Amino acid sequence: MLRLSLLALSIALCLAGCLPAAVDPAGLMTSVAFAPTAIARLSTPSALHASAEKLDEGLRTYRSQYCGVCHQLTVGGTTGQFGPSHDGLAWTAQRRLLDPAYTGQATTPHEYLRESILSPEVYIVDGYADSSHHMPSYAHLSSSEIDALIYLMENQW
Repeated sequence: MLRLSLLALSIALCLAGCLPAAVDPAGLMTSVAFAPTAIARLSTPSALHASAEKLDEGLRTYRSQYCGVCHQLTVGGTTGQFGPSHDGLAWTAQRRLLDPAYTGQATTPHEYLRESILSPEVYIVDGYADSSHHMPSYAHLSSSEIDALIYLMENQW
């Protein structure tokens, strides 16, 4: 969705003659041609079914590990009291990677989420350093449970 919004903005700027010189109009048109293909692929019943299954698996893990006691996640019906919200975490993870206080090893939101689950002490979210309820490591989870949680978090826009 963001890609399409940025694409629409870029096209509007191009048509208005305001497109920055660094943007290649031919490359922009390739993106336009790609968008319908991506939309068609995402809208197939099997792709939607697989995504729903992965989200459900992530929610089951989220609930079984009591993540909602500390974190708010609207889709999970949780209103956590001690940690930062997981609503919009796909965007938030991107912003946290750019935080000058971030000293972890992750370079992508996916890696950041994995690191946060396995080694949460690497980066304490601003405003939570003085909390007496720091997030524990969830290294005891299986790799499939961790992957399910990450998938769930990556899909919270």
